[in-house]
Amino acid sequence: MAIIGIDLGTTNSLVCVCQDDHIKLVPNPLKEVLTPSVVSVEGEGKIVVGAVAKERLVSHPAASAASFKRYMGTNKTFTLEGQTFTPQELSSFVLRQLKRDAEEFLGEEVTEAVISVPAYFNDHQRYATREAGELAGLHVERLINEPSAAALAASRISQEEEGSYLVFDFGGGTLDVSIVDYFDNVIEIIAVSGDNRLGGDDFDEVIARKFCTEHQMSYDEMDNRQRAILLRLCEQCKRTLTTQNEEVLTWETEGEEKTLTLTNITLAELCQDIFDRMGQVITKALQDSQRTIEEMDEIVLVGGSSKMPVIAFYLQTYLGKKPCIIGSPDEVVAIGAGLYAGIKERREEIRDLVLTDICPFSLGTNVVNYSNSDRPLMSPIIERNSILPSSKIGYYTNAYDNQKHLTIGIYQGEAYYCDENTKLGEIEMDILPTKRGMTQIKVCFTYDINGILEVEVTDRNQKKTIKKVLTSEQIRLSEKELEKRLAELKRYKLTSSGGVRAKLLLARGERMFAQLLGEQRQEVAQIMQWLQERLDKQNDQEIVNSLKEAEAALDRLEGNKR
Repeated sequence: MAIIGIDLGTTNSLVCVCQDDHIKLVPNPLKEVLTPSVVSVEGEGKIVVGAVAKERLVSHPAASAASFKRYMGTNKTFTLEGQTFTPQELSSFVLRQLKRDAEEFLGEEVTEAVISVPAYFNDHQRYATREAGELAGLHVERLINEPSAAALAASRISQEEEGSYLVFDFGGGTLDVSIVDYFDNVIEIIAVSGDNRLGGDDFDEVIARKFCTEHQMSYDEMDNRQRAILLRLCEQCKRTLTTQNEEVLTWETEGEEKTLTLTNITLAELCQDIFDRMGQVITKALQDSQRTIEEMDEIVLVGGSSKMPVIAFYLQTYLGKKPCIIGSPDEVVAIGAGLYAGIKERREEIRDLVLTDICPFSLGTNVVNYSNSDRPLMSPIIERNSILPSSKIGYYTNAYDNQKHLTIGIYQGEAYYCDENTKLGEIEMDILPTKRGMTQIKVCFTYDINGILEVEVTDRNQKKTIKKVLTSEQIRLSEKELEKRLAELKRYKLTSSGGVRAKLLLARGERMFAQLLGEQRQEVAQIMQWLQERLDKQNDQEIVNSLKEAEAALDRLEGNKR
């Protein structure tokens, strides 16, 4: 049975399979390999995923959600049409769509997947991704870090036998910077750094806030529909600036046409804060790797947002080295995930590759802060960028005379104080009362390549050991809860693959109707009515011709010659 590789992205997602000794990207019902990571709830428990849902962000903002990957592993929820969903549940709908596309492409059932995640995802975020897979009916034995997948694909595409890469992975919602070595069919991650709240979406918001400032509008006080319209226009403006140097953003609102002229130079000036954050991530990755940029053979651009000219210009200015694109930045992570799925299937042509991974965050326990007992200090046991699997030991003792009890907290992060790191769990242990410093406690952390942490605490005085396996307990559902939620989510059916292009045009028309004013708005209404009449006739050839005509008419109105 085939194992599929999935790039579950903030903005777009892709699925890849190994078929006939080749890695192939799977098309969706629109014959495109990029599926927007957007979910919309229709009536009667129907779920729309992808391009149609993206159009509905404007026309049905209360029923639609995007960029939910940014909140994986948190307690944030999204309410769509009165139903509350977690980020992993919304992600599960995207995965269900990708799973179905792969099954139609392969002609067989798919039950297992390799899913890519940002290297800087913590344990909670990684567990949430696994949970999304389970809710989608997929067994996810392995998550692969996005830069690992990118390096795997780049090594295959470039046909280079060895090299050192700085992988700059900039997607819609996350930034990962990784230092990667490739030699003797081994891909080794040396160091990673990242920002899970920095991506192309931030450029959209900067443009939107600039537009509002120019026209004395309040971005923060806009309703959901207004903000969705403006952000959609800003995204289109940003995309246009990828291929040309100037664009005029135009929005008819509040009874008048408002414009903002942008060039790549002005965009770079507006986004200086974003570039400063990027610089911090790059510097940390290089420092942790103990490498210099001169030692890197290539700066490899990965992720759709890395295609912006301002990104390449910034990197060349900041690092003094021109970045390169190997393959398509949108597709390279998915191809790498597909390659790794092929490795798991033990495909003869790729099974000789070895992929190593590292721990993106330090793991440690709490020690007493005698200056402020309310804020224990972090004592790292497995430090960030340790090669996985890793097993390290820390030795501790009782902090006070006649102490009878220990609470061994388990933390993830780099901060000096434990309360500024992520708490993964704790182990309680009774000890024999004795003088301070006389109890001998051994704490062993074992962290594997699948993100499972085993903690073993031994009181050497009593020869007593307590073990605990941690898999993000704070957010994980119990087996019973998972089964219950799975049953509830099954009530929501993905819309059928047939007629997706018609649904997309109708959704696009609804979005444009909400966006435009006056005569153009009425023209959109006429196009939609005309198209619906022809769809109702159910004449296949007439429908094909009508879809072409309607698409051309909407293109003309939108000034978008796609």
